[in-house]
Amino acid sequence: MAVLTTDALPKYDPNDLPATVKKLHDYTTSLTEMLRFVLMNLDEDNVQGLDTLNREMQDAQGNLSQIQQTAQGILTRVENAEGDLSAVMQTADGLTTRVESAEGNLSTLTQTADSLAARVYNTEMGLTSINVTANKIETRVEDLNGKYSSLQQTVDGFDFTGMVTFRALEREGESVINGNNITTGDLHVASDGVGALYFYNGDVAMENIVGAIEVYSGTYPDLFIESRYGNNIRIQADAQLALEAGYQGHIYMKADDYIQLRAGGVDYYFRADGIYRGEEKIL
Repeated sequence: MAVLTTDALPKYDPNDLPATVKKLHDYTTSLTEMLRFVLMNLDEDNVQGLDTLNREMQDAQGNLSQIQQTAQGILTRVENAEGDLSAVMQTADGLTTRVESAEGNLSTLTQTADSLAARVYNTEMGLTSINVTANKIETRVEDLNGKYSSLQQTVDGFDFTGMVTFRALEREGESVINGNNITTGDLHVASDGVGALYFYNGDVAMENIVGAIEVYSGTYPDLFIESRYGNNIRIQADAQLALEAGYQGHIYMKADDYIQLRAGGVDYYFRADGIYRGEEKIL
Protein backbone atom coordinates (compact mmCIF):
# COMPACT_ATOMS: atom_id res chain seq x y z
CA MET A 1 0.00 0.00 0.00
CA ALA A 2 1.23 3.48 -0.74
CA VAL A 3 2.18 5.82 2.07
CA LEU A 4 1.22 9.47 1.77
CA THR A 5 4.47 11.40 1.99
CA THR A 6 4.81 14.53 4.11
CA ASP A 7 8.41 15.25 3.15
CA ALA A 8 9.19 18.59 1.64
CA LEU A 9 10.66 18.81 -1.82
CA PRO A 10 14.43 18.22 -1.49
CA LYS A 11 16.56 21.30 -2.00
CA TYR A 12 19.36 21.44 -4.50
CA ASP A 13 22.83 21.30 -2.86
CA PRO A 14 25.58 22.23 -5.33
CA ASN A 15 28.20 20.91 -2.93
CA ASP A 16 26.63 17.43 -2.68
CA LEU A 17 25.12 16.63 -6.07
CA PRO A 18 24.91 12.79 -5.60
CA ALA A 19 22.95 13.19 -2.35
CA THR A 20 20.58 15.67 -3.99
CA VAL A 21 19.91 13.27 -6.91
CA LYS A 22 19.20 10.41 -4.49
CA LYS A 23 16.76 12.53 -2.47
CA LEU A 24 14.93 13.60 -5.66
CA HIS A 25 14.70 9.96 -6.80
CA ASP A 26 13.26 8.82 -3.49
CA TYR A 27 10.81 11.69 -3.46
CA THR A 28 9.50 11.03 -7.02
CA THR A 29 9.22 7.30 -6.27
CA SER A 30 7.06 8.09 -3.25
CA LEU A 31 4.88 10.43 -5.31
CA THR A 32 4.45 7.79 -8.02
CA GLU A 33 3.27 5.14 -5.56
CA MET A 34 0.91 7.60 -3.90
CA LEU A 35 -0.62 8.63 -7.26
CA ARG A 36 -1.06 4.99 -8.36
CA PHE A 37 -2.85 4.20 -5.11
CA VAL A 38 -5.18 7.18 -5.47
CA LEU A 39 -6.13 6.37 -9.08
CA MET A 40 -6.79 2.70 -8.34
CA ASN A 41 -9.14 3.59 -5.51
CA LEU A 42 -10.85 6.55 -7.09
CA ASP A 43 -14.57 5.64 -7.21
CA GLU A 44 -17.93 6.70 -5.88
CA ASP A 45 -17.17 5.21 -2.45
CA ASN A 46 -14.39 7.65 -1.67
CA VAL A 47 -15.35 10.61 -3.86
CA GLN A 48 -18.43 12.35 -2.53
CA GLY A 49 -21.19 13.00 -5.09
CA LEU A 50 -19.61 10.84 -7.82
CA ASP A 51 -22.39 8.86 -9.61
CA THR A 52 -20.69 8.24 -12.98
CA LEU A 53 -17.19 7.33 -13.99
CA ASN A 54 -16.01 8.47 -17.42
CA ARG A 55 -12.79 7.50 -19.13
CA GLU A 56 -11.74 8.76 -22.54
CA MET A 57 -8.69 8.31 -24.73
CA GLN A 58 -7.94 10.05 -28.03
CA ASP A 59 -4.90 10.02 -30.26
CA ALA A 60 -3.52 12.62 -32.62
CA GLN A 61 -5.30 11.04 -35.61
CA GLY A 62 -8.75 11.57 -34.06
CA ASN A 63 -9.44 7.97 -32.97
CA LEU A 64 -11.42 7.88 -29.76
CA SER A 65 -12.47 5.35 -27.11
CA GLN A 66 -14.81 6.01 -24.17
CA ILE A 67 -16.02 4.11 -21.12
CA GLN A 68 -18.94 5.32 -19.02
CA GLN A 69 -19.83 3.41 -15.88
CA THR A 70 -22.68 3.78 -13.39
CA ALA A 71 -24.17 1.44 -10.83
CA GLN A 72 -26.81 0.44 -13.41
CA GLY A 73 -24.60 -0.30 -16.39
CA ILE A 74 -21.50 0.13 -18.51
CA LEU A 75 -21.30 1.85 -21.90
CA THR A 76 -18.24 1.50 -24.14
CA ARG A 77 -17.78 3.35 -27.40
CA VAL A 78 -15.00 3.27 -30.00
CA GLU A 79 -14.84 5.65 -32.98
CA ASN A 80 -12.23 6.18 -35.65
CA ALA A 81 -11.27 9.37 -37.42
CA GLU A 82 -13.45 8.50 -40.45
CA GLY A 83 -16.65 8.39 -38.37
CA ASP A 84 -17.13 4.61 -38.07
CA LEU A 85 -18.13 3.56 -34.58
CA SER A 86 -19.14 0.64 -32.40
CA ALA A 87 -20.82 0.71 -28.99
CA VAL A 88 -21.79 -1.82 -26.34
CA MET A 89 -24.32 -1.14 -23.56
CA GLN A 90 -24.50 -3.65 -20.73
CA THR A 91 -27.06 -3.68 -17.92
CA ALA A 92 -28.39 -6.37 -15.63
CA ASP A 93 -31.36 -6.82 -18.00
CA GLY A 94 -29.46 -7.28 -21.25
CA LEU A 95 -26.87 -6.35 -23.82
CA THR A 96 -27.13 -4.00 -26.79
CA THR A 97 -24.45 -3.69 -29.46
CA ARG A 98 -24.38 -1.17 -32.29
CA VAL A 99 -22.03 -0.89 -35.26
CA GLU A 100 -22.39 2.07 -37.63
CA SER A 101 -20.41 3.22 -40.63
CA ALA A 102 -19.70 6.80 -41.59
CA GLU A 103 -22.15 6.36 -44.53
CA GLY A 104 -25.04 5.58 -42.18
CA ASN A 105 -25.16 1.79 -42.57
CA LEU A 106 -26.12 0.26 -39.25
CA SER A 107 -26.50 -3.07 -37.45
CA THR A 108 -27.80 -3.62 -33.91
CA LEU A 109 -28.16 -6.66 -31.70
CA THR A 110 -30.26 -6.63 -28.52
CA GLN A 111 -30.27 -9.58 -26.13
CA THR A 112 -32.34 -10.16 -22.99
CA ALA A 113 -33.17 -13.27 -21.01
CA ASP A 114 -36.41 -13.65 -23.03
CA SER A 115 -35.57 -12.43 -26.53
CA LEU A 116 -33.00 -11.75 -29.20
CA ALA A 117 -33.42 -9.02 -31.83
CA ALA A 118 -31.12 -8.25 -34.77
CA ARG A 119 -31.47 -5.37 -37.22
CA VAL A 120 -29.39 -4.51 -40.30
CA TYR A 121 -29.97 -1.28 -42.26
CA ASN A 122 -28.30 -0.13 -45.46
CA THR A 123 -28.87 3.32 -46.91
CA GLU A 124 -29.06 1.94 -50.47
CA MET A 125 -30.76 -1.45 -49.99
CA GLY A 126 -33.16 -1.30 -47.04
CA LEU A 127 -33.74 -3.06 -43.73
CA THR A 128 -33.72 -6.64 -42.46
CA SER A 129 -34.85 -7.58 -38.94
CA ILE A 130 -35.04 -10.82 -36.95
CA ASN A 131 -36.86 -11.23 -33.64
CA VAL A 132 -36.59 -14.44 -31.62
CA THR A 133 -38.46 -15.54 -28.50
CA ALA A 134 -38.98 -18.97 -26.96
CA ASN A 135 -42.19 -19.55 -28.97
CA LYS A 136 -41.79 -17.46 -32.11
CA ILE A 137 -39.37 -16.39 -34.83
CA GLU A 138 -40.20 -13.35 -36.96
CA THR A 139 -38.18 -12.10 -39.93
CA ARG A 140 -38.83 -9.14 -42.22
CA VAL A 141 -36.97 -7.84 -45.29
CA GLU A 142 -37.91 -4.38 -46.59
CA ASP A 143 -36.55 -2.16 -49.35
CA LEU A 144 -36.41 1.62 -49.37
CA ASN A 145 -39.75 1.85 -51.24
CA GLY A 146 -41.69 0.01 -48.54
CA LYS A 147 -41.97 -3.32 -50.37
CA TYR A 148 -41.41 -6.16 -47.94
CA SER A 149 -41.73 -9.85 -47.21
CA SER A 150 -42.07 -11.45 -43.78
CA LEU A 151 -42.06 -14.88 -42.17
CA GLN A 152 -43.42 -15.91 -38.80
CA GLN A 153 -42.80 -19.36 -37.37
CA THR A 154 -44.52 -20.86 -34.32
CA VAL A 155 -45.25 -24.40 -33.20
CA ASP A 156 -48.44 -24.20 -35.30
CA GLY A 157 -46.58 -23.62 -38.57
CA PHE A 158 -45.36 -20.85 -40.90
CA ASP A 159 -47.05 -17.60 -41.88
CA PHE A 160 -45.60 -16.01 -45.05
CA THR A 161 -46.16 -12.53 -46.45
CA GLY A 162 -44.72 -12.13 -49.95
CA MET A 163 -43.81 -14.45 -52.80
CA VAL A 164 -42.33 -17.86 -51.96
CA THR A 165 -39.92 -19.69 -54.29
CA PHE A 166 -38.61 -23.23 -53.79
CA ARG A 167 -35.46 -24.07 -55.78
CA ALA A 168 -33.08 -27.00 -56.28
CA LEU A 169 -34.55 -29.53 -53.90
CA GLU A 170 -34.27 -33.20 -54.95
CA ARG A 171 -35.07 -32.28 -58.57
CA GLU A 172 -34.04 -29.41 -60.81
CA GLY A 173 -36.30 -26.43 -61.39
CA GLU A 174 -38.34 -24.21 -59.12
CA SER A 175 -41.87 -23.62 -57.87
CA VAL A 176 -43.21 -20.14 -57.13
CA ILE A 177 -46.18 -19.38 -54.90
CA ASN A 178 -47.40 -15.81 -55.38
CA GLY A 179 -50.80 -15.02 -53.90
CA ASN A 180 -53.34 -17.43 -55.36
CA ASN A 181 -51.03 -18.41 -58.21
CA ILE A 182 -48.62 -21.39 -58.20
CA THR A 183 -46.07 -21.66 -61.00
CA THR A 184 -44.21 -24.96 -61.23
CA GLY A 185 -42.97 -27.64 -63.59
CA ASP A 186 -44.15 -31.21 -63.09
CA LEU A 187 -46.85 -31.70 -60.46
CA HIS A 188 -46.92 -35.22 -59.03
CA VAL A 189 -49.68 -36.46 -56.73
CA ALA A 190 -49.00 -40.04 -55.73
CA SER A 191 -50.66 -42.52 -53.36
CA ASP A 192 -49.12 -45.87 -52.51
CA GLY A 193 -52.11 -47.16 -50.51
CA VAL A 194 -55.81 -47.50 -51.19
CA GLY A 195 -57.21 -44.05 -51.67
CA ALA A 196 -58.45 -41.52 -54.17
CA LEU A 197 -57.38 -38.27 -55.83
CA TYR A 198 -59.99 -35.47 -55.65
CA PHE A 199 -60.26 -32.12 -57.44
CA TYR A 200 -63.18 -30.25 -55.90
CA ASN A 201 -64.59 -27.12 -54.27
CA GLY A 202 -63.58 -24.55 -56.83
CA ASP A 203 -62.68 -24.14 -60.50
CA VAL A 204 -59.89 -26.54 -61.44
CA ALA A 205 -57.89 -26.04 -64.64
CA MET A 206 -54.94 -28.07 -65.93
CA GLU A 207 -53.42 -26.77 -69.14
CA ASN A 208 -50.37 -27.71 -71.18
CA ILE A 209 -50.42 -26.40 -74.72
CA VAL A 210 -47.13 -27.98 -75.84
CA GLY A 211 -47.04 -31.41 -74.24
CA ALA A 212 -49.21 -33.94 -72.44
CA ILE A 213 -51.23 -34.01 -69.25
CA GLU A 214 -51.35 -37.28 -67.37
CA VAL A 215 -53.64 -37.85 -64.41
CA TYR A 216 -53.31 -41.34 -62.99
CA SER A 217 -53.77 -43.40 -59.88
CA GLY A 218 -51.74 -46.32 -58.57
CA THR A 219 -52.30 -50.05 -59.11
CA TYR A 220 -55.48 -50.43 -57.07
CA PRO A 221 -56.91 -47.02 -56.06
CA ASP A 222 -59.59 -45.38 -58.12
CA LEU A 223 -59.22 -41.95 -59.69
CA PHE A 224 -62.04 -39.48 -58.96
CA ILE A 225 -62.49 -36.22 -60.86
CA GLU A 226 -65.61 -34.60 -59.44
CA SER A 227 -67.29 -31.20 -59.66
CA ARG A 228 -69.27 -30.15 -56.61
CA TYR A 229 -71.64 -27.31 -55.83
CA GLY A 230 -71.91 -26.18 -59.45
CA ASN A 231 -68.19 -25.51 -59.91
CA ASN A 232 -66.32 -26.34 -63.10
CA ILE A 233 -63.55 -28.76 -63.96
CA ARG A 234 -61.64 -28.18 -67.21
CA ILE A 235 -58.87 -30.51 -68.41
CA GLN A 236 -57.30 -29.27 -71.63
CA ALA A 237 -54.41 -30.39 -73.84
CA ASP A 238 -53.60 -29.50 -77.44
CA ALA A 239 -51.26 -32.48 -77.78
CA GLN A 240 -52.27 -35.46 -75.66
CA LEU A 241 -54.63 -36.03 -72.74
CA ALA A 242 -54.35 -39.29 -70.78
CA LEU A 243 -56.52 -40.34 -67.83
CA GLU A 244 -55.30 -43.66 -66.54
CA ALA A 245 -56.18 -46.02 -63.70
CA GLY A 246 -53.97 -48.99 -63.06
CA TYR A 247 -54.87 -52.67 -62.89
CA GLN A 248 -58.33 -53.21 -61.32
CA GLY A 249 -58.72 -49.46 -61.00
CA HIS A 250 -61.48 -47.19 -62.25
CA ILE A 251 -61.79 -43.62 -63.42
CA TYR A 252 -64.79 -41.69 -62.17
CA MET A 253 -65.72 -38.33 -63.70
CA LYS A 254 -68.76 -36.68 -62.19
CA ALA A 255 -70.41 -33.30 -62.64
CA ASP A 256 -73.82 -31.87 -61.75
CA ASP A 257 -74.37 -30.62 -65.34
CA TYR A 258 -71.78 -31.91 -67.82
CA ILE A 259 -68.15 -32.90 -68.30
CA GLN A 260 -66.18 -31.02 -70.92
CA LEU A 261 -63.00 -32.36 -72.56
CA ARG A 262 -61.05 -30.49 -75.24
CA ALA A 263 -58.61 -32.06 -77.70
CA GLY A 264 -57.12 -30.47 -80.82
CA GLY A 265 -59.23 -27.39 -80.28
CA VAL A 266 -62.51 -29.37 -80.28
CA ASP A 267 -64.77 -29.47 -77.21
CA TYR A 268 -66.48 -32.70 -76.22
CA TYR A 269 -69.36 -32.62 -73.73
CA PHE A 270 -70.55 -35.59 -71.67
CA ARG A 271 -74.13 -34.93 -70.64
CA ALA A 272 -76.79 -37.08 -69.09
CA ASP A 273 -78.46 -37.65 -72.51
CA GLY A 274 -75.31 -38.38 -74.52
CA ILE A 275 -71.93 -37.22 -75.80
CA TYR A 276 -71.65 -34.03 -77.88
CA ARG A 277 -68.90 -32.68 -80.12
CA GLY A 278 -69.54 -29.00 -79.77
CA GLU A 279 -73.31 -28.69 -80.30
CA GLU A 280 -73.52 -31.94 -82.28
CA LYS A 281 -74.66 -35.03 -80.47
CA ILE A 282 -72.44 -37.94 -81.55
CA LEU A 283 -73.53 -40.65 -79.11
